Amino acid sequence: MQVSKMIPRVLFCAIMLSAITPFAPLASAGTCSYGSVYAWFQGSNGHWVNATAHTVLKPGEVFHLQVRVTLSSECQAFFLKLHEFGTPVYEVLAGPTQMEELFEYRGEIKVQYPYIYEWTIRVRPTTSWTCGSAPLEVFAQLNKDDSKDCTIDFDALVALILPNYQTSSEAQQVSENHSSAVHPRYPLPGFQDGLVSMAIVVLCLLLRLKQHR
Repeated sequence: MQVSKMIPRVLFCAIMLSAITPFAPLASAGTCSYGSVYAWFQGSNGHWVNATAHTVLKPGEVFHLQVRVTLSSECQAFFLKLHEFGTPVYEVLAGPTQMEELFEYRGEIKVQYPYIYEWTIRVRPTTSWTCGSAPLEVFAQLNKDDSKDCTIDFDALVALILPNYQTSSEAQQVSENHSSAVHPRYPLPGFQDGLVSMAIVVLCLLLRLKQHR
């Protein structure tokens, strides 16, 4: 395919990425009145990263997500759900629930006992969402009784989904840029966040053009 024919498609991806990435939810795991919920992400390098994890993934790539629920007071039940936004990107290969399916735990719930659940998840090989940001949210509800509850929701993962035709070295280059961009030593002001997003867009654009020369 000629480079000139690729430019409209690449520019569209670039515009979409620059428009969506700055607005991706970046909430952190945390606590509520009746307990806490935390999550960890494990990618292909085998290292566990605290939520919110920022990474680069490709269609067909598999990763692991672990969620820990700890109750600080006696409760009747708690609920968990994995949620994504917009075009489907993720699918569960193994775990207590599928995407968007509510997990429910009732019965005797121990206070200060860590309830740990793990999912094996894959980026859908057929997903149409590439060159864009894909948050994966954990929703939790802790029920004290039938009338008292508290909720926690946060992004366990915010991944940049790259097209499959990128080489491993190019994906690593984008991954390093993405990781350094979203893990600053100090919080970035909004203006700098925009520059980071545009830098990622330009890099995606250059890599795509390089692949089709």
